[in-house]
Parts: sequence; structure tokens; C-alpha cells
Amino acid sequence: MEVVLEKGWISSDFIVKSRRKDNTVISGYASVFGVIDTHNDLVVKGAFKNAESHKVKLLWQHDVTKPIGIISLLKEDEYGLLLEAEININTVAGAEAAELIKQKAVAGLSIGFSINSSDYNKEGSRVISDVELREISIVTFPANQHAEIQCIKEIDVTDSLLEQKNLKELAKLIKQIENY
Repeated sequence: MEVVLEKGWISSDFIVKSRRKDNTVISGYASVFGVIDTHNDLVVKGAFKNAESHKVKLLWQHDVTKPIGIISLLKEDEYGLLLEAEININTVAGAEAAELIKQKAVAGLSIGFSINSSDYNKEGSRVISDVELREISIVTFPANQHAEIQCIKEIDVTDSLLEQKNLKELAKLIKQIENY
């Protein structure tokens, strides 16, 4: 297809926008301190001190074949391990997870980790004081009943690669028009 350019004027108010509704952002607590979970484990503050969000995977139901997005924030506070993550709804598992979260059919969060340091208290519970956090999953039944998604929002994400390509093509066309 041949593009025919007509000589003309382009307004300085000319703006190109390319946006589409993309991902779902969630926030909540992946782990809550001082709670004995269904595995008889108790995680204490400081256990996640070495956790880095870019190294921890976001999974659907602890299934390593179903990564569903990225974790943008991991932070320990007095209550537990605060999480903010972006679910990619352009994957089958991500779309499923996002819809079930919005419906409130699923709201649990669960952690997958290796224990670096733990001990047992007098009640027989394992007290976990240091872990290597590997993944956080959105789950139906969390071991820690207080670990849950607390906020859901949809965001508009600019498709930057497509936008960059379109802007480069537009810049070429404008240059051709200017040189006409």
C-alpha cells in the first residue's frame, strides 16, 4: 500500500496518544507477623529483610508454570509483609486471577520460601526469623488466614513499544511533509 502525502499544516496542538486498558494492580499483606498459620508456623518481623521485589515471582496458586505478573513493592512494616503487584491480564492465568479477585472469589496471598533461620517456641510452633523469599502466590486458601489482598485497581498502561514504533513512523511522515 502506497502512502500519498499531501502538503499541509500540522497544528502545534497535535498530540498522539495510544492507551489501552491493561493490567490489574493489587496490594495487601503476603504474610502477617505473629500469626500461627495452618502449618503451625509463625513468621516474625525481620524474616523478609533481604527480600527484593524484582527477585520474587508472582504466581497463580503456587504453580511455577503460571507466573501472572510482577511484584512492584515488598516492604516489611509492623503488621507484616506489604505487597503491591501488577497482574498481567494478557495471560490466561493472569486474566483468570484478575477476574476472580474482582469477583472476590479469591483473595488469599501465600508465600513460597526457603528457611534460613527458625526455632520452636514452647507451644511447639516453628518461629521463622529469616527466609529467602522465592514467590508470592494469589491463592484460594492461604495458610496464614490474615494474608490477603486488600486493594484492587485497574490501570491504564501505555503500550510503550507500540507507541514508540507509531511515534517513529509519525516522525518520519512529518519530516516527509516538511520536506515536501
